[in-house]
Amino acid sequence: MNRLTGIAVLCLALMGCSSIPSDNRALNFKTEMQSPVSGPTTITVTADSLLKQENTRHLILYPLRPLPGKSFRSELDRKFAAATMYIELPPGKGNRTAEISGEINYYDHERYENGHLMGDSVRSIPVPLQTVPLTLNKPVSVSLPQGIRYSVMLTDSQP
Repeated sequence: MNRLTGIAVLCLALMGCSSIPSDNRALNFKTEMQSPVSGPTTITVTADSLLKQENTRHLILYPLRPLPGKSFRSELDRKFAAATMYIELPPGKGNRTAEISGEINYYDHERYENGHLMGDSVRSIPVPLQTVPLTLNKPVSVSLPQGIRYSVMLTDSQP
């Protein structure tokens, strides 16, 4: 059994992985989104989980709840917003670009059933596909409609 384990470990070591840096640090993809009336929502996932695959879309859902005391510019600011962002990292050493698209949906009420956001949106705003260049440990701002701030960063630090 020990011999089989040793062979398996040797095979894994010889195979290598092009998405992991040469010093064996795992890369993370850190994102932060904030509307003019919400607090920031920060989400960090492993960069390998967002690698582009055929017939697969990687999404991250950002709830943007209006906070009390914020000044509203429009009726949409008073609504619960949920941004669905589709993120793909092309395979290759270091994942130096990200393909980002999505949509922002506004709801009258925030309601969940079995952990899934439910209800009809009162307005949906598409986010067109953007290819964003990434530099390790430097945040990049992505322009979104309705004054929403969105930043992404490829990092080697732990979440």
